[in-house]
Amino acid sequence: MSYVGRISVIIIYITIVLAWHSFYFLVDYEASYIFMFEKGQYKWDLVFIPLLSPFFWWLGYQFDKAKYLSEKDTLTGLYNRRFVSTTTPKILSKTESSNKKLTISVIDCDDFKQINDTYGHETGDLVLQRVSEILVENKRKSDIVARWGGDEFLIVSSETDLESCKLISNKIKEDLNKLSKELSMNISVSIGTSVYPDDSTAQKDLLIIADRNMYHCKQENKKVL
Repeated sequence: MSYVGRISVIIIYITIVLAWHSFYFLVDYEASYIFMFEKGQYKWDLVFIPLLSPFFWWLGYQFDKAKYLSEKDTLTGLYNRRFVSTTTPKILSKTESSNKKLTISVIDCDDFKQINDTYGHETGDLVLQRVSEILVENKRKSDIVARWGGDEFLIVSSETDLESCKLISNKIKEDLNKLSKELSMNISVSIGTSVYPDDSTAQKDLLIIADRNMYHCKQENKKVL
């Protein structure tokens, strides 16, 4: 959770206080705090300046909390579906103007229902959290990783291509193999990717194509097993 709201509110509060007393200093010097301090006096309302600071900090915290909950998934800490839906069009527009490629990858945990049924939902939540960590560890700084819903994740990668995505996918699967050994259970994912503008220039179509490729990958994985 960022501190933008808290810092902004405190800055606004301090600015208002300084502006208010600067006004007194310029217009009615004898009513200003500077004059009072020079005379060894003080105004009773001066006490409220530090006392009110925690209140304004709390107001800023409420803003930061609301913004966090509107953008992030509470279980994994990843961005949520709403954030991706509102942000991706801007990224696509920027990609179009730069004549570069963009990829959208849909990632689905294989047999996740079986994990929940066998080990319980707490373990299932732990698996989702650990998978999220692996996705974040393997992403580039500019990539957006989100929990798309349930056991499905999404990665939006700007200025990249399909080959780069394949390299990252292989690294993700390697890390999941290590996690499987650590937790003594089989944890794997199916990944489907679409490329802008090769597959489509529309966000909706890119998601459909990536989802379709993911299900194709899932079917191929079942054949191997």
